[in-house]
Parts: sequence; C-alpha cells; structure tokens
Amino acid sequence: MTLKMLPLVLLLSVASIAACGKKDTTPAAPATQEGAIQPATDPAKPEDPKAGEPAATTPAVDPAKTEEPGEPARLTGAVAKVNGVEIAADAFYAERDKITARGTKIPPDRLARIEQNILKRLIEKELIDQAVKSAGVEVPAADIEAGFDEYKKRFQSDEQFENYLKHGRVTKESIEERIKDRRALELLLEKQGDMAVDDAAAKEFYEKNERFYTEKAGVRASHILIKLAQNASKEDEAKAMEKVNKAQEMLKGGEDFGEVAKKMSEGPTAPKGGDLGFFGEGRMVKEFQDAAFAMNVGDVSEPVRTRFGFHIIKVTDKREDRKKSFDEVKEQIVKSLKNKKFFTERRKLLADLEKNAKVEKFLPDPPAPAAGEAPQPGMAPEPAAGVEGTPEPIDAPAPEGGHEGHGHE
Repeated sequence: MTLKMLPLVLLLSVASIAACGKKDTTPAAPATQEGAIQPATDPAKPEDPKAGEPAATTPAVDPAKTEEPGEPARLTGAVAKVNGVEIAADAFYAERDKITARGTKIPPDRLARIEQNILKRLIEKELIDQAVKSAGVEVPAADIEAGFDEYKKRFQSDEQFENYLKHGRVTKESIEERIKDRRALELLLEKQGDMAVDDAAAKEFYEKNERFYTEKAGVRASHILIKLAQNASKEDEAKAMEKVNKAQEMLKGGEDFGEVAKKMSEGPTAPKGGDLGFFGEGRMVKEFQDAAFAMNVGDVSEPVRTRFGFHIIKVTDKREDRKKSFDEVKEQIVKSLKNKKFFTERRKLLADLEKNAKVEKFLPDPPAPAAGEAPQPGMAPEPAAGVEGTPEPIDAPAPEGGHEGHGHE
C-alpha cells in the first residue's frame, strides 16, 4: 500500500468502525513507582455492542493538520463521546503531542497503540468526572493545597521545583487539577465504601516484608561542588581551583560547612547546605564513594575530583545495617496500602461505569498482527499515563538521586 493511499484507507476505517459502534477493549497497563505496592493488573471488561444503535457520525478531519508528510490527517471536533458528552480532539492531540514532541521516532503501529491508550485514559476521566458530579462530590480547597504541598516535597528545593515547571510540560495549575481529580475520586470511593487501612493490616504487611525495611550500612555526607567538565581546559581548571581555594579558606576561617555550601556550591543541594543524606555503596561515583567511606564523622576532605567537578566532602554520620521499627515505617505502609486499595476500587468503579455507559469512538483501531504472526517489538499496549501505580500519575519529577552534581553514577 502506498503512503498516498494511507489517509483514504484510514478514513474508510474510521467510518467502518463508527458505523459498527465498536468498543475498545485494550487494557491499560499499570504504571509503577518505586516503593509503592504494585496493584494487580485487571484487563478492562469489554462491552457488548448494543443492538439498534444508530450509526455514529464520521468525524471531520483537517487535511492541513498533519505532523509530517504521509501522516494521516488529524481529526477535528470530537474524538469520542461519553454518554453524549464530547471529548475534544484538541485535548487528545495535546496529550499525544507531549509524547511525539520529544523527538523520538515512533513506529506507526506503536504510535497507534499509544493513541488508543491516551483515548482510553480520556474516556475513563470523563466517566469518573460524570460520576463525581452525579454524586455531588466537592473537593475542599484545603485538600488541593495540602496535596500540592506534598507534591513539592518531592523536590530538594523551591528553586528545583521552579526549574521543573520552567522546563517541563506542566504548570502549577495542571498539577493542581490532577490533585483535584485524584481527591475527588478518593472522596467518591469513600462515599461508596470503606477505604481505611487499620493498624492490624499495616502490621501484617510489615511482618511479611521485614527485609524491605532493613537499612544498609551507609554514610551521610554534605559536599561543596565546584563544577568542571571532564575535558576542561587548563584555564577553566585553574578558575575552578580558585573557587575551591576560596571555599577552603572560608572553612579554615571557622565558617559553618553548610553556610559555605549555600554560598559556594554549584550543585542542586546547595540550598540544603550540600546535604546528600545517607547513601550506601554503589550510589555515588567511585572517587566520591571511596573518599566518603574512608573518612570519620566530622572529617572534611581535600578536593576530590569526579566527572562532575571538584567536591569538598564532610561526613556528618555513619550507620551499620539496621532494621527499621514498625513505628518508623507505619505511615509509609498505611499510605501504600491505601494506594493499592484506591486503584482496586477505581478498577471496580470503572468496570461498572463502562458497563452502563454509551461510548462512541472516532479513532481507528490499531492494526492487529496477522494470523500466526508473533507481535513485533513495540506492538504491546503502551502504559496509559494517569493509570495505576502513582498518586499524581503525570508529571512526576525525576528521583532526587539522579541529579547531576550529587556524585551519582
């Protein structure tokens, strides 16, 4: 089939699918987050075609709205309807463009499955929004504010959070909207059943998973980083050493290490006085790790060169292997168990809503593998953003341990 014929074939496919009232049964793969209890997967239940339904109207397409030559024209108007409520094509393509704008070339079959999962998420959101509205659920402003404050704690500083907003594809308002949606669903589920987790359940989980609550031996350290590229010139190295010498003079003059780090360090931990927290073996680049583990508590190192630059290290604490008590981890366990229960009940709710909903889709189904043909790489359903596994499913920041300047591998 030639590329010139592809738009016509897709348009015919759209009309055929719309006329048959075909429903999408692609399950949403769960996303997971480190430290969270992973909920079991549960494929969405397919809907039976409703006899006697009128054929859906084929949506309009805009031939001018294509990303590159040969790509099918984009839909305009509605990309789906949920109980008569339209899901705008603009909302669909806004989510799709967040993925395609990253510059990675995505095979057409895989992109088609990504699109199906985006559409699935938008339909699920509309179903839940309608259920929330029908139940008269209102989210207090204080809940949104508290959720936003909790979200910001994922970042090491306000500066890092602002930088995330500046360079990310999110805004403060979009984060608050997601927090509001999550809390609205929580309140709806609480109205429908018991969502609490008691101490007995948390204790049982702790006893069955004690190995996960053992802290490995490690070191707590702070550092002052003066950045320097690995292939830096002699001139740049001399300038960096001038800064190192100035920091050392301030320390020898009696200034507090944390205060010097705030003034002189060029790493992301500078606002926290250079504190890296506890880390075990394998968490830092070798030069940094070897120096820190060889030091005693209270020691301050000479400059240590790594691929990030020069580090002046201060060891502030050391620990041996230690098992955390139940009281120390109780809050974390309760939160994880609540999260698991939330997604379990969310699946049940969506299954009920989908069973009784009228959903019309105007997006073509992805091509299926030929009979007897093994699925090719990239043909598995893509994880749908905003499904199971994370409290705020979209826009989560990178883990703190991965930022340049901490000395991490």
